Amino acid sequence: MDPKTCAACDCELESDAITVTIGGRTVEVCCQACAVLLGEAQTAIAGPEA
Repeated sequence: MDPKTCAACDCELESDAITVTIGGRTVEVCCQACAVLLGEAQTAIAGPEA
């Protein structure tokens, strides 16, 4: 079985992975810093709210 990797940094995920929903898709990240990074990326893609 292939190991799962972090959606942000590609590190191997441990049992304490964090689940984050980005653009309606659920992904797993290795730490809070990667969760914040993905959130910031999603905000940048969405653009400023009117």
